[in-house]
Amino acid sequence: MEGVIVTTSGRPSQRILERALAISKQLQVPFIQRKKRSVPTMKTIYHSNVLVVEEDRLTFHSRGEQKPFFFHPNAAMFRAKHWLKTREDPMVHACGLTKGDRIFDATLGLGSDAILASLAVGQSGRVIGAEKSKIISFIVGTGLKEYVSYVPKVDEALRRIEVLSVNHLDWLVNAPDHSVDVVYFDPMFEESVTGSDGFEPIRIHTAMETISEQAVLEAKRVARKRVVLKDHFRSTRFQTLGFHVDVRLSATFHYGTIELED
Repeated sequence: MEGVIVTTSGRPSQRILERALAISKQLQVPFIQRKKRSVPTMKTIYHSNVLVVEEDRLTFHSRGEQKPFFFHPNAAMFRAKHWLKTREDPMVHACGLTKGDRIFDATLGLGSDAILASLAVGQSGRVIGAEKSKIISFIVGTGLKEYVSYVPKVDEALRRIEVLSVNHLDWLVNAPDHSVDVVYFDPMFEESVTGSDGFEPIRIHTAMETISEQAVLEAKRVARKRVVLKDHFRSTRFQTLGFHVDVRLSATFHYGTIELED
């Protein structure tokens, strides 16, 4: 992982120091002592992005961005609590998820949809999330393992999500036929959506790849029930890639589906 250094919070405990050293070894990037320097100063001195190991989280400070990136369920917590009360969520409905289902989230991102999927499929199900960016997959994967929401069912759902640092097409090509029930795509929208700025601090590190015809073809082979695409309501990808669109009035994004069961 190029262009990244690992450091600690300003006054690290021995535990934080040991963890930072372990993370630097795991990611194969340099560990640099903080020495009371500010993160902006370290970014300038080392010409690097800075991953800071804090007491209860990891924060990633990207060069050229003022706001740090860190894992937090954000709006997914509201969705999760609503789902626990009502068993209603647009993504869960679009995917047709039920207990025991297996879903491959081809574009994990911050993991929001994967959290809802994990709640829906339960302990007997399986949620696999692919994120090509190594730094995003590491921070999100770590956050899913460690974040405490104080809602036991949500915390259990977070822990069950499997995070892979892999290109989704590579995973799909190597997956057996009908090895999951649903393949889910949520690519970067062709048009920006107001209110999605939680991703901004890490945007330059995201894989700006579109969903290819080959990926959809492989998804149709790998999925047993359906392939689902979430995209901007003006997106041309629905028609181009053969998805049937479920129009949601006043919504900024729609879900498209390809049904595979008779």
